[in-house]
Amino acid sequence: MKRQRSPVLLALALSLLATNAWADGWEGKHPVPPPCTTPFAGGYIGVAAGYAQDRVETTNEDPAGTAFGRKDSDNEGGFTAGGYSGYNWQRCESRFVFGIEADFSYINTSPAARVTEVFPIGTDITTLESSMDWFGTLRGRLGFVVHDSLLLYATGGLAYGRADHNLNESCISCQGNQVLGPVASSHTDTKAGWTVGGGAEYLHGPHWLLRAEALYVDLGSETHTDVFAFPGGAVGREIVKWDDQFWIARLGLAYKFGAREETLPLK
Repeated sequence: MKRQRSPVLLALALSLLATNAWADGWEGKHPVPPPCTTPFAGGYIGVAAGYAQDRVETTNEDPAGTAFGRKDSDNEGGFTAGGYSGYNWQRCESRFVFGIEADFSYINTSPAARVTEVFPIGTDITTLESSMDWFGTLRGRLGFVVHDSLLLYATGGLAYGRADHNLNESCISCQGNQVLGPVASSHTDTKAGWTVGGGAEYLHGPHWLLRAEALYVDLGSETHTDVFAFPGGAVGREIVKWDDQFWIARLGLAYKFGAREETLPLK
């Protein structure tokens, strides 16, 4: 009887050991690795608002004029607000985050350079105003997670926007001690350029991203030629190159659509 019980007891002991091992996570030949989360990975959409500082710089391009080559400029601050969306990629156990983002914003800046020229026949006054209406960007992002919930990033890419270029000119005492003019011209341009900047994002919980960001935007240059017929038969010409740049500092709040889960490779 004792010899018959030994195999039965041995089988029961092995069965208990196998059950305990299975409960501890051992599944046959391959143990189950722990899951790994990538907190900043995934898509997001948000809103942002802040301050903008716009700069217009004009250059006189008329080779026959007395002010050929002269540059004039002005700066003005204003408000900006809009929305943004993007997607981040983050590998498991990596502190680097790669992403792409697009944004579109309203901006209410209108710097104007005022130019006064004194001639023997009178004083000519010209106002050169560039009014920015809206802008957008399409940018790549490269970030580094300095803490589990804090991401620092650099960004850059394409920028575009609409600018209204307005020129107003009048000449005081240029004809019989009267004001000659005023005459005016306006050009609306959708311009493309580049942007570069950086910022920081804080992940609050699994879905909310708080952001502080600064961008510099350069929309390049446009040249306009305007010919004016003043009362009395006088003709004037202006050839002006317009350069538009601005920078913005803004705060944002975005909702993130979940983080991916990856599996840690076995070492």
